[in-house]
Amino acid sequence: MGNDGAADRPPRYHRLDKQHVTALFSGGGDADSIAQLLTVERSWRMLQLRALLDIVRPENDMRPLPSVETAWELLIEAERRDPPEVADLLLHPQVGVWAGYVLRRLRGTAQSPVPLWVDLGYLHTLAAAAALRTGIDFRITVPVRDGFTVLPTLGAARVPGTGQWDHTDVHGAGGSGVVDTPGGEVPVGGNGWEALPGVRVEADGQTLAIHLDCLDPYRNLRAPTPPQLLNGSELRHWRELLTQAWRLLVETSPLLAAPMAQGLFSLVPQPSAERFRTMSASAGDAFGSMIMSAPQDAVELAVTMVHEFQHIKLGALLHLAPLHTGEPAQSLYAPWRDDPRPLGGLLQGVYAFAGITEFWRTFRGHSSDSIGVLAHFEFARWRQQVRATLAVLAELPQLTAVGEDLVQGLIATADRWQSESVPERPLAAADAAVTDHRARWRIHHLQHPADVVAALAMSWAAGNDRPEPAGPPPIVTADPNARGLDARAVLTLWRLTDAAGFEQLRRDPSSIGVHVTGAIAADLAYVAGDLDQARQGYLTELTTDPGSPSAWAGLGLVLTAGWPGRAADALRHRPELVRAVHRSTGEIGNPVQLADWIGPG
Repeated sequence: MGNDGAADRPPRYHRLDKQHVTALFSGGGDADSIAQLLTVERSWRMLQLRALLDIVRPENDMRPLPSVETAWELLIEAERRDPPEVADLLLHPQVGVWAGYVLRRLRGTAQSPVPLWVDLGYLHTLAAAAALRTGIDFRITVPVRDGFTVLPTLGAARVPGTGQWDHTDVHGAGGSGVVDTPGGEVPVGGNGWEALPGVRVEADGQTLAIHLDCLDPYRNLRAPTPPQLLNGSELRHWRELLTQAWRLLVETSPLLAAPMAQGLFSLVPQPSAERFRTMSASAGDAFGSMIMSAPQDAVELAVTMVHEFQHIKLGALLHLAPLHTGEPAQSLYAPWRDDPRPLGGLLQGVYAFAGITEFWRTFRGHSSDSIGVLAHFEFARWRQQVRATLAVLAELPQLTAVGEDLVQGLIATADRWQSESVPERPLAAADAAVTDHRARWRIHHLQHPADVVAALAMSWAAGNDRPEPAGPPPIVTADPNARGLDARAVLTLWRLTDAAGFEQLRRDPSSIGVHVTGAIAADLAYVAGDLDQARQGYLTELTTDPGSPSAWAGLGLVLTAGWPGRAADALRHRPELVRAVHRSTGEIGNPVQLADWIGPG
């Protein structure tokens, strides 16, 4: 961090060993691969801090805190005392989030009503934490935010009687410290101190040691967030499930677990999300951290950890080289999202789902009950979607040479999956889920030229043979109302893993949308295998809501399963055109006849 002799040394560039590049590009990577990425991240973090120091100006009023230079000098003093300790502190994921956020504030690309000194003052808390961790004597004024003073990696002290943002002193000697509050001194690690909870689990020689970060204001990747302390039952729930999930990962997917043991540092707990729709996130600035809604069980937690750690690895690779330059003319289909995605987002998604697919591939060999059926379904679904997405990516000229190598590495992995057998029942359900999501996405986001739709509508109304549309292909026009495009897949997960719960949903079909966003009553009949009832239900839905994407795509599924032919093919391959012509004619009947007339094209 100091610059002793730095001007005399030639610049150094990070390079990954070839075997690690090959492994990471295939979607894998071991503990040594992560160790090399961590070296990259240390340099990235230092560049962030250097950029921050360079952009801070004297006119940035730091009152009531001391100057940024004062905090920086304390941090340097701590590093001189114990360089590895400070290097470890600076790799705390939330340090990267803070640095990125403050740089955006200073550059004017992020706005906040919070005084700038409060955000810049995180450097002061970082310096205080470094002083405590290295045992030097110090005193420094730090921010109080939302009633807390947080010292990164160590915990927080409540500072009552203060405003939304205020300040107080932290001081210490020999590794012991206190936070001054209106009610007296709070010893760091003593009475009144809120320690940052942690989890440490060992399984077959692999150790997971992480923080459950509910305190750091920059833990949520975007805007700062007040502390949200975990109560006793919440903390027990997370620790129990993390223990179970880690043992499961090490047993069933040791090649996926090993890199996490090296590079996963913190998990940010969030409230429960809808069942089978875990909310999770990570960010390039926060190597080693993932946000996650409270999971239902250890399997859900394990697969989500794999998902987010894939993002973490790719984020570190992106700090070495870009994967693409520019964007395609239109946004792209992502089978795991409701919305069209930019190229960078699709690359992130396909890398994450390559990991998810590999998890389910290995996990299915360790379970033979309903969870085993679930694993077969998920493996079959995602291997198909990942391979199809990679085929699209491979044709895009916007990929850099590194991006092309990554896509080809993933293709080699995905091709190996295709020959693996999957039992007939989950395979058929997976194929239907793939078809369904693509059809619903098309209905929401693809728009044909108005003159093409009008010409077809006139021909249909006149009883003429269908002319093949002569206009350009449909364009992507994002529908902001697209929600729950995977609803029938979620109901399939209910049926496969919780038959009693699925039957409970069937008993009250009118409220299904409350439990599964995007689902309608007819979906329950379809997932239960009652095709006649489902067909009638989708047709009834279209009489009341002729534009319903769910009903149009559901009708295509039912026809494919029970009445295959031109109508079913049209609703699989260009359902958005069938719906557009139907709406243009003003009719509420004959959707199947119209689909048959339009055909698959």
